[in-house]
Amino acid sequence: MYPLSFPMSLGSAFLLIWIIIQFPFSKSCLQDERNYLLDFKAGLNLSSARLSSWRGFNCCEWEGVACEYHTSHVIRLDVSTDQGLDTYDAFTLTEDSSSRELRPSLFNLQHLQHLDLSGINFQGISIPSQLSKLQKLTFLSLSNAGFGGEVPLEMGNMSSLRHLHMSCSNTLNSNKFDVWVRNLRSLEFLVMTRVNLTMASEHWGGALSGLPNLTKIYLYDCELSGNIPDLSNLTRLSHLHIGSNYFPFELSSWFANASSLVSLDLSNCYLYDSIPSNFLARSRMSYLVLDTNFELKGNLSFILGHSSSLVVLSLSECNLGGAFPQSIANFSKLKAINLRYNNLEGSIPSSFSNFLSLESIDLSHNNFEGSIPSSFGNFSSLKYLHISHNRLSGHIPPSLCQLPTLREFVLDHNQLSGTIPDSISNLEVLSLSSNELTGKLSLQLLENLTRLREFHLSENQLLINISPSLVPQFAHLEGLGLGSCNIEGDLPAFLSQQYQLERLDLSDNNIVGNLPSWLWDLPYLQYLNLSNNQLEGCLPQKISNGFHVVDLHSNRLYGSLPALDFASEILDLSDNGFNGSIPAKIDIPVSVSLSGNNLTGQIPSSICFLRYSTGNYGALDLSKNKLIGKIPANIGTCSGLTVLNLAQNVLQGKIPKELGNLIDLHTLNLNGNKLQGIIPSSIANCTHLQVLDLGKNKFEGSIPTWIERLTDLRILSLASNKFANRIPVQLFRMQNLQILDLPGNQLTGSIPPDVSKLYAMVNHSQSFDVPHPVLSGSADAYSSYELKFVDEVTIWIKGRETLYEKIIRADKFIDLSRNKLSGNIPSELGLLAGLISLNISKNNLSGSIPESMGAMDYLESLDLSENKLSGNIPSQLLNLTFLEVLNLSNNMLSGLIPQGKQFSTFEASSFLGNPHLHGPPLENKTLSNRSMGSRENHNNTSADEDGDADGDVVMDQWWAVGLGLSYGVGFALVIAVLCFHIKWRYICFALIDNFIFYLMEQ
Repeated sequence: MYPLSFPMSLGSAFLLIWIIIQFPFSKSCLQDERNYLLDFKAGLNLSSARLSSWRGFNCCEWEGVACEYHTSHVIRLDVSTDQGLDTYDAFTLTEDSSSRELRPSLFNLQHLQHLDLSGINFQGISIPSQLSKLQKLTFLSLSNAGFGGEVPLEMGNMSSLRHLHMSCSNTLNSNKFDVWVRNLRSLEFLVMTRVNLTMASEHWGGALSGLPNLTKIYLYDCELSGNIPDLSNLTRLSHLHIGSNYFPFELSSWFANASSLVSLDLSNCYLYDSIPSNFLARSRMSYLVLDTNFELKGNLSFILGHSSSLVVLSLSECNLGGAFPQSIANFSKLKAINLRYNNLEGSIPSSFSNFLSLESIDLSHNNFEGSIPSSFGNFSSLKYLHISHNRLSGHIPPSLCQLPTLREFVLDHNQLSGTIPDSISNLEVLSLSSNELTGKLSLQLLENLTRLREFHLSENQLLINISPSLVPQFAHLEGLGLGSCNIEGDLPAFLSQQYQLERLDLSDNNIVGNLPSWLWDLPYLQYLNLSNNQLEGCLPQKISNGFHVVDLHSNRLYGSLPALDFASEILDLSDNGFNGSIPAKIDIPVSVSLSGNNLTGQIPSSICFLRYSTGNYGALDLSKNKLIGKIPANIGTCSGLTVLNLAQNVLQGKIPKELGNLIDLHTLNLNGNKLQGIIPSSIANCTHLQVLDLGKNKFEGSIPTWIERLTDLRILSLASNKFANRIPVQLFRMQNLQILDLPGNQLTGSIPPDVSKLYAMVNHSQSFDVPHPVLSGSADAYSSYELKFVDEVTIWIKGRETLYEKIIRADKFIDLSRNKLSGNIPSELGLLAGLISLNISKNNLSGSIPESMGAMDYLESLDLSENKLSGNIPSQLLNLTFLEVLNLSNNMLSGLIPQGKQFSTFEASSFLGNPHLHGPPLENKTLSNRSMGSRENHNNTSADEDGDADGDVVMDQWWAVGLGLSYGVGFALVIAVLCFHIKWRYICFALIDNFIFYLMEQ
């Protein structure tokens, strides 16, 4: 034996014993704490994969449980939901969740340092104040755990906390947040997203300023208000996310010196005014989000001139203007830039290509012009390119579609031309709708796009051929938009196998054949637009509940309507051939249009089941059918209804006063029915009304004065009714009125001079839009389907009745014709320089035509016929250079017709029936009028002189008969001579011509 062998063996043994003591191979669980855990589990009353491992004696080996090596005390407890699962669906309930609780046994785990209960749904129970007993906790997460009520003040006793997560879904509130949070002196990480902190709005900043170790603050959507507090003394603050609160002030100046900030989110905070020029001057910001601050002004130079460390820049839905500064070339670290919905302009700089690390670009909804830089094809990491809704022109660079990493290519609503590159094999999303792309395209190019999700080419000048044998390889298509693509034939058969399809738009094509039944069997289809085709057939009597938008208008569909209870948000079946009655039950929550069919019967009283809600745009359009009966009073219960169009039916009775409950109504059109009575005063409650059309009915009485309370009214049509008495002067003081249409009534009195207060008609250049409700549903992933209800106003203009079927912007009309108005035309009428058409014909107006009417520069149609107007035609009317139709006939005008300009285009019919009017184009008419007038005067004089003797009257009669016979015989002889003697005929005509020329010279 070697002499050192024994000491070495002894030392090795001691070392082995020490290792075993210090590092036990298996930690034993303390029995008490094991029991606490099992009781805690029982209180949760749920089953999950994590909790199912809580078996056996050693609790330190249970999933989500960790123990301290030396003492075996439980120091970590994590029973949160599995990552990536919905927080409320990750568990399977074993009993009624209302019995779930946090049992006191949890608070006996005095050595806990880490507790994570996130994602457990505690069904609104309060946070136990006993949590404060866990004094060693450094990490506590109660996020999305379903707690409710008030956060206990005892939370402030947990002085060791460094991480506190309490995000919720607006069920928690903390009225004394500033009281307890200021005691958490060790706090580094604070997350309280969607916890209501309204009562702490004035003091939350001061409370947090006293926590020197804070590095990350997340108070997103906490109902905070006021100014953003000064947190500049938090020298370690790196992340500040306080978006979706109410801070309607300028950006705080302390941000300029916040050198420690690397991540800032102030989105949707109502910030306004310009962004300070020194904003982020000393910053090393890498993540900046100021989205959805609509009043935040400025340009990009304030950021791009100072902070070259940006990795993520998101300033969407602000009020930024100007162009990209040249300094943008310095941002080599930028990975994502989002500037959509701003007022940026100019061209997209080619220096963008220097951002080799860029993965996402969104410049949509701006005013960018020029072409897409070809250098974009150099991006090696680009995945998402969105530049829709701009003014880009030129061709699409083929190199863009060849980028191996590109997944989404969205350039719709621009002015791009040329053909579509065929190298799109890697794309998942291609959206080029609403451009000027041309050429023929075969969808065979889709065969190899195995990952395609969205494909949209609508509204171009393409000719797309879809082969009936097309069997594409993609199986995850979610959206297809090929509207206005000149597609012919039947619906593509391959769509019947696209079981992931959610949005389909094949509108405005030449698709024929029967509507296939497989359309209604696609399990995820939500948006269907096949309008303006030639599809035939009937609809199934039962449609599934998955649809949001069904638009089949302007086809050849027929038969009875299906049950309208499939909860589609928007249903448009207008302009087809449906017949029969409207189903008794309707469950369309937003809008339904059945206009232009052959529907009969009464409007069902169950129409009130249309589930409109205040704040949403709702529409009910049943116009152009053959509906009878009364208007159901239950329509008044459709709260949120903005468009009600029942025009051109055979409805009778009175307007229900309940319609006055529709306080969100924008358009009320009852034109062309047989309604009668007076207009109920309750309509005055519809203060948002912009279009009121009650024309072509049998309403009577006076025009109500309460109409002036409809201050938003743009269009008022009461034509062809039985309204009598004076026109209320209040109508001529409605500042937003664009169309005043009152013909065909029995109105009396004069036109008041207050007409000049129709301010919307004074200025043509000023745009008084009629804001129509736009009912939207998702059409594709990047744009929305818009169903606009276009107002129809029938106006007698330019000599004929015209149906205006458009959203009226600058078109302004007044029609007071076919009434019993009297008095002079007020000179103030000439102040309405924005009028397009003025018709006050067929009244009893007198006096002269005001010279001021020559200032109505944009007038296209002027009708003053069939009145008692006298005097000369003002030469100022020659200034009406846009005038296309003029009718001054059947008045008592006199003098010479003004010559030149637009007047040279008018025919004699514009001036007939004015005996003392002369000049072109009434040359010949003037002579005949003068002769007729002389003969009438002579006859009248003779009658006066001889009218008192009966014998003389008899003699005059015989003399008249004889004179007539002699004139007749003599005229016949002259005609006979002229017919058979050519020379005498020429001599006679020459004498007549000379005589006429002599008269004209005189």
